[in-house]
Amino acid sequence: MSIGDFHLHSTASDGMHTPEWVMETSHANGIRWLSLTDHDTTDGIEEARSAAERLGLHLIPGIELSTDLEKTDVHLLGFGIDTESRRLQDYLSWLREGRLGRTRTAVGILEGLGVPVRLERVFEIAGEATVGRPHLARALMEAGHVQSVQEAFDRYLGDGKPADVPREKLSPKDAIGEVHAAGGVVFVAHAIFIGDDYPAVVGQFAGWGLDGIEAYYKHYTPQQVADHVAVGRRLGLALSGGSDYHGLGNPGDREIGDIPFPDEAVHEFLGFLRKAGIDTGDGVS
Repeated sequence: MSIGDFHLHSTASDGMHTPEWVMETSHANGIRWLSLTDHDTTDGIEEARSAAERLGLHLIPGIELSTDLEKTDVHLLGFGIDTESRRLQDYLSWLREGRLGRTRTAVGILEGLGVPVRLERVFEIAGEATVGRPHLARALMEAGHVQSVQEAFDRYLGDGKPADVPREKLSPKDAIGEVHAAGGVVFVAHAIFIGDDYPAVVGQFAGWGLDGIEAYYKHYTPQQVADHVAVGRRLGLALSGGSDYHGLGNPGDREIGDIPFPDEAVHEFLGFLRKAGIDTGDGVS
């Protein structure tokens, strides 16, 4: 287990567990520093912060943003953001509205495919969270159309599948600017998912002000970690790590902290944040 996990999701977006539960489980797993990085929302940060303070955890406010690079979905992680930034919150509201429209359209497509679900039920499953495809996947399971969330994505909701509906997204360059404007730093998440040319893409992002790369990711092999570290070093980028925990039980998932992120790399990442003026919550400057 690692002492740091900087890629975690809760019920504020598409995770299965509350921010408080995520903090409590992180503490039980030996985590000391962490970041809640829900998709397109900071709504879970306050609950997470309260629990983290109670447990003695060092929480760094975070977010995960979806961006589009020539029809390739690229996720960016923002750390140390000002969650009260009006500019950031206005942008996130715009993204959430796009998710609502996407969900309505997807429900219509599924009905046409003969696998109907009730839109109202999808919203009920999402609760106060930003609605997304995992909530729709759970509605498909509940209706008996699929046996698992993974099957829902494989058959209907995944990229390029029949009910995959495009939504409003910023370009990576603009998203980097938005996070910087909110006082944060920006890392590219699970860059390997971009494709074989990810080193060149990350290099392009570095030219736009990208701060780092997620080099220590849940199921990366030692060679994949080494490759990502090498890309980061060559480009002068900082290195982060995370489990991308959702609690969905999909193949390849890991528990919070079950990532190849060694202590020295965690401390190197924290040192970078401090140099960037971001409070790591432990009184170290």
